[in-house]
Amino acid sequence: MLISLILAWIAVILTIMTVLRYIARISRNKKLNTFFHKIHIPFGTLLIIVGGIHGILAGNPASATLANFEPASVLFTFNWGTVCYVLTLILALTYLLRKKMKRKWMIAHRIATVAMIVLLVLHIYDVGIRLPKRLFGNSQHAPAVTESSRVSSNSEQTNEQTSEQAKTTSSDTSANIVTFSGAQLKDGVYQGTADGYKGTITVAVTVKNGQVTAIDVISKSDTDRYFDEAKSLLDKIIGQQSLQVDAVTGATFSSAGLINAVYSALQNAVVSGTLQVNNIKLSEIH
Repeated sequence: MLISLILAWIAVILTIMTVLRYIARISRNKKLNTFFHKIHIPFGTLLIIVGGIHGILAGNPASATLANFEPASVLFTFNWGTVCYVLTLILALTYLLRKKMKRKWMIAHRIATVAMIVLLVLHIYDVGIRLPKRLFGNSQHAPAVTESSRVSSNSEQTNEQTSEQAKTTSSDTSANIVTFSGAQLKDGVYQGTADGYKGTITVAVTVKNGQVTAIDVISKSDTDRYFDEAKSLLDKIIGQQSLQVDAVTGATFSSAGLINAVYSALQNAVVSGTLQVNNIKLSEIH
């Protein structure tokens, strides 16, 4: 993820440097015009290479480190960045065909340049601003009873928690307060929805005796391979009876989506207290 992020900003810098060629030309500054004329083509070539690698790593989070890179699992994520990359290829193509296109090539080249700049701004806003806000801010929840791929708690962990609670339980059972992640919950099955990497994730959370006993994944849009890695979080949430768990490396978006979906589901179950949840740093997001 870090490599993908670094390459993304390198691509932005390369784009700016290539666009400055036109600004230098308009300014009629000979030194600037000569300088940017020399670097225009090399930087444009680098932009194609860097942008392509960034697209591969962004669509394949687990391959975001050289040690885990798997060419067979390459996947491009379709977004504004994809369109920007296509326009970059069109820019290269118009330059290569400039002799056949004659004067028309420069017109097409400039139109593609303007379009790429506009879409690049949209891409930066979409991925760098809007998507993180969706991940950490907007979630929907409503009570429901649904069955799906059940994730059960480890029996040994449950037994240990039960024995610990038994030691602290008073003779008056009504005074026994069991909490989950800092909040007291009422029994029931609750549904929550949040945004993952490629779409929404919906879960059903079962609360029994004030504890989360099962989490069912109702629907998801994320890639199976990486989503399955993120699902290990559900065992941790149940085992630790807490939402304060670390995201799975290589599946941060899916991890955040699952945590937020469980959080949104349990909002309807809170009797007292406030659910505590970790904030995933933006630097961890690809």
